[in-house]
Amino acid sequence: FERESSHAQLLDVQMHHGGGRRGNGVVVVRWRLGGTLMLPWRPTVKPWTGTTRYHLDEEGLIYMHEEEWDITVLEAFVCTVFPEVGRWIWGGGGPPADADAARQRL
Repeated sequence: FERESSHAQLLDVQMHHGGGRRGNGVVVVRWRLGGTLMLPWRPTVKPWTGTTRYHLDEEGLIYMHEEEWDITVLEAFVCTVFPEVGRWIWGGGGPPADADAARQRL
């Protein structure tokens, strides 16, 4: 992400003692990200939220993490590689100037 035009927001952190895959605890973090990716075409990613779960081992160290997003992998990919098409499909503007060419790029 490009620092000047992007943001990361920590929404919530919770510790669940006795939770997680091994029963040693899990830390659940909710966050929101958005902004401009540092790719040559500088795609802008609309804000999305996610949850990360850090599972703890017997020593209290993280041995695994899981993530969930409120957008699909397909939406994230399309909006990154084909930003015009992503805006057209998922919002953020009308159809691209050449809608037929945009569809063919999919």
